[in-house]
Amino acid sequence: MRVWLYSRLSNDDDKEQNSLLNQRRILLEYAASTGDTIVGESSDDNASGMNFRRDGAAQIVKAAEAGLIDAVLVKDLSRLGRHKTQTALFIDCLREHDVRVISATEKIDSFNENDDLLMGVRGLMNDYYARDISKKIRAGYRQKQRDGIVIVAPFGYWKNKNTRQVEIADEPADTVRMIYSLYLSGSRLRDIAKELNARRRKTPAQMQAELYERRLPDPSLWTYTTVKRILCDESYAGTLHNHLREMVNGKYGPYLPSEKQFRHENFYPALVSKTDWLEAQAELARRNGKKMPQGNNRPKHRYAGLLRCADCGAVFIPQNRWWNGKCRVEYVCKTYLENGKAHCTSHRIHEEALDAAVAGEIAALRDRLRGEEAELIQQKKMRASGKLLLDARISALQRKVESLDSDIEALLMERIQDKANSARYDALAAKLSAEQASARRELSDINSGDAELQSRLKNLRKQIAELNTALEHTPVEEAKLRALIACIHVKQDQKGGCALMEWKTAD
Repeated sequence: MRVWLYSRLSNDDDKEQNSLLNQRRILLEYAASTGDTIVGESSDDNASGMNFRRDGAAQIVKAAEAGLIDAVLVKDLSRLGRHKTQTALFIDCLREHDVRVISATEKIDSFNENDDLLMGVRGLMNDYYARDISKKIRAGYRQKQRDGIVIVAPFGYWKNKNTRQVEIADEPADTVRMIYSLYLSGSRLRDIAKELNARRRKTPAQMQAELYERRLPDPSLWTYTTVKRILCDESYAGTLHNHLREMVNGKYGPYLPSEKQFRHENFYPALVSKTDWLEAQAELARRNGKKMPQGNNRPKHRYAGLLRCADCGAVFIPQNRWWNGKCRVEYVCKTYLENGKAHCTSHRIHEEALDAAVAGEIAALRDRLRGEEAELIQQKKMRASGKLLLDARISALQRKVESLDSDIEALLMERIQDKANSARYDALAAKLSAEQASARRELSDINSGDAELQSRLKNLRKQIAELNTALEHTPVEEAKLRALIACIHVKQDQKGGCALMEWKTAD
């Protein structure tokens, strides 16, 4: 009988028991014991048994259609396939060409009617195993997404295998920063792609190929789409945003509601500021003649993702409410919405109330910074008025340091000549060295005082200017809002809710 040997290995198989070499050895021994003639063989490595879009399986069909074989020999039926229906159809297709399937270890022959029941049972078991493994893999992957575990780092980053931390990759990170800089300066997406190609900057595909030591079939060039994808990726502002969609029948389904997606703020070391990223999204929308994006890259409501319940810690869900013929946005505690008042109160708060509270908090923060600015200015004036005294003190310290240098050098020379009393000289040298170190520290503090004071004053004025810019618009623009506020904790009170805020400074 003319037989064709077939082997298959997938990621979820026992690598030792089901290795391609082990399968082939078993098939060769079986064919030798039955005296069959081997006319061909094929295999599929790293191939799922849940579909038959495999090169090795396609070769079997071609051989059967050409009338070259009488049987297909497999280690067990799971090697042929794990999908119950598709495997049965594949066996029927071979049967139409008078080709049988023989399982070497299970002693099953598809032409033996007595084995039909056993084949059905094996098919069910193989199908269940594959689906069970698939569920476990998806659950494990989902948990990694929930825990913020990155499997493949985005372009511009690399994953350190020793620390398991995502770190910045210098060369692609420079490319990412260049893209944002060019775009925010007014360049078009196609012009940016041309510029990157002219500078021979490596594309994400090239970096991926180098990482896995693969060769690209064609030269990889920057395109409009690649540049836009990088501009839309929130990873570069430091946020890991995953579980956006789920696989349904081998294809990605629609985008999930925001409450089912996973967001990990400040996860990546940011390549661009949050403000720049938000401005890039606004510019993308403007150039497309649309409003701000309402899909994956931005929340649908101004405060979505920023509000937390001060009592239970849950996020707040935005809801549109009609009041006196007008639509207004309210935010409600997710625990209350899903489980009722037995678990938490609504903490209902209107967007208008949040806008007013935010403006008030920003104004209060600006006023506090202005107070600090006034104190620093006063310190600067005091230092200026006492400059003569400071200069005199600096001169005195410099002389003291020089004098101590001479004393220590002389002491060391005497120690060499009077070795019998070296311990006494060492003690004196240590005392002089301590005095010298103290004088140098004081001298350094005085010299750096003005520079440090000027630096603090510069940073304060920059923050005050940013807050003033934010207060120019009512309500505060969303880009500025998200750049300034880390989180807003909403605590229930008798009047319906008050906002307590935690801040982060602008990047």
